[in-house]
Amino acid sequence: MSLKDFIQRSVILIGLAIVVLLLAFGIDFFFMLFASVVLAVLLISISKKISGWLKVKYPGGLAISVLLIIIGIVAISLLIYPSLDDQVTQLNKEIPQSLDKLQEQLSHTSWGKDLLKNMKAPEKMLKGNKEDVINSTKVIFTTTLSTLANIFVVIVIALFFAADPDLYKRGFLYLIPDKNVRKADELIKKCYKTLANWLKGKFLSMLVVGVLTYLGLLLLNFPLPLVLSIIAMILTFIPNIGPIIAMVPAMLIGLVDGPERSLYVAGLYIVVQTLESYLITPYINKEVVDLPPALTLAWQVFLGIFLGGLGLFMATPLLAVIFVIVNDLYVNDYLRKNTNSDNHNA
Repeated sequence: MSLKDFIQRSVILIGLAIVVLLLAFGIDFFFMLFASVVLAVLLISISKKISGWLKVKYPGGLAISVLLIIIGIVAISLLIYPSLDDQVTQLNKEIPQSLDKLQEQLSHTSWGKDLLKNMKAPEKMLKGNKEDVINSTKVIFTTTLSTLANIFVVIVIALFFAADPDLYKRGFLYLIPDKNVRKADELIKKCYKTLANWLKGKFLSMLVVGVLTYLGLLLLNFPLPLVLSIIAMILTFIPNIGPIIAMVPAMLIGLVDGPERSLYVAGLYIVVQTLESYLITPYINKEVVDLPPALTLAWQVFLGIFLGGLGLFMATPLLAVIFVIVNDLYVNDYLRKNTNSDNHNA
């Protein structure tokens, strides 16, 4: 056995041990690393497009891509924040009146009277559960800081990956036996293409949700249709949970005009969310990355239950990569070769 073969096998064994440990004790880190890879694929795809359009080298295209993304985030923030700030100020004045109106309407029905009798006044609820409120606030604050720190780590790793993707690919291929290097290189390219196509499909789905939300808000003559549709479009990137979060500011704004208005806009978001989750996104995934809709939904639910938000967030791109690996290494290389061998022997 040559020194190179010994080193390769040793590193592969160590790598497998690390993977097992990550899956057993650091599954969150694995998904964070995979999230960095997905973000790096996005940056690389955009950078290559810009490099081709502007006839600049790849590092210049990456720098322009990052700058454009930052400008886009700042522009959207400047568009959203002032409008929502005005609405929050108005909500502070109008929501108490809306709640009083809702209580008055409930008091005219028998079930409403029973509901109001069993409900405590907000100030009494706050006073009686002061310690729980403080503890909940601490948990929310800690979780938010942890999430922001994880997002920062994901972005930094993705930037390193995108800055020199060939370096990391060469390092990975060096661990592969020489006879399998070409196959591994092809598999990496297929996984990259699959993730790039999934991202295209995801952004198309987000655009459709934004347009449908905007048109629905216009039909309802709802305030801030552009701002709310942008929020809905961005949060659609988070499967299932994102649209629910996007619905909250719209419902609060609807309370200014009364509870009925809030229910109407909630109905709109539920309809759009249903279309996105069970029709638009599964159809786009099937067309773009050839993922079966039922399996995609089941996989999202599975990872969402066992791994929480991060698993749900990365469920679909991970499934797309698993499909590529299984199809390439197991179906094409193993099953079909064995089937052809059995037919030849028969």
